[in-house]
Amino acid sequence: MKILKIKNISIKVNIFMLIVFALYFMLGYFIEVLVIVFTVLIHEISHSLAARKCGFEINEIEIFPFGGIARFEYMKTIYPKEEIFICAIGPLSNFAVMIVFMGLKSLYFDNYLFDYIIKINKLMFIINIFPVFPLDGGKIIRAVLSLFIGYKSSTTKLSYITYMLCTIIILYDILNGLIGDGTSLSLIAVFTIIAAKKEREMAAFAFIKSITGKTNEINRKKKMKAHLLVCIKTINIKEALDCFLPNRYHIFIIIKSNGETIGTITESQLLEGIYSYGLDITLEELLIETKK
Repeated sequence: MKILKIKNISIKVNIFMLIVFALYFMLGYFIEVLVIVFTVLIHEISHSLAARKCGFEINEIEIFPFGGIARFEYMKTIYPKEEIFICAIGPLSNFAVMIVFMGLKSLYFDNYLFDYIIKINKLMFIINIFPVFPLDGGKIIRAVLSLFIGYKSSTTKLSYITYMLCTIIILYDILNGLIGDGTSLSLIAVFTIIAAKKEREMAAFAFIKSITGKTNEINRKKKMKAHLLVCIKTINIKEALDCFLPNRYHIFIIIKSNGETIGTITESQLLEGIYSYGLDITLEELLIETKK
């Protein structure tokens, strides 16, 4: 359900959020609902404005019971510095709101509304800096790791960390429900696992898009830093892709087990190999094919 439009960005409320709204209103939590919506909007609009500054077009923000999501009008390659900037702006905006209202509170504007705004924005800031997907903290850690181990590998590792932490939370919550006051965190943990899985799927799409658009990027910038990799001849293309770093052109030096060099394969030749032979062909076999 669309509720308003800000700078050509449509703001929508998910149907499940409408149900939550109705329940909160029936229980008399009208102010609390407005504060939560305000907090999520500040967070997501900040992300959207940062994304636009980096050249991404945002046309819609949808508010869910556990937060929000900004949707891109089209996709372009996102580099680590851009991802860190876009992701950091959201939590920082909530931190800024918290500081502003703490300042106002100190000026004798001490009331329940200000206390609740401070509480929710503080909670939004703390939650979003956790190093798990799909939270901003997880994406920032992924962006940093991708500079060293590649986008694909860092996404996979962060996804597994997310699954493990959420599973621990669910098991703890179940145990707490059996011997304590009931469960409350399992639903959020399950939601996080589902969102992390979608993030991993989207990351795979973004990875393929980044490497297929590398030629256009080189033509536009006229240059690009290279990343040299020495690989044993028996590894396949799929294993080689795990070594890809963002914003680098890759050149593979193929060697035998005794260290003797038998040839080189460029990133362009590797991609042509994917289209022609699939992911399972070895680099030695691809090298032979490229020499024909």
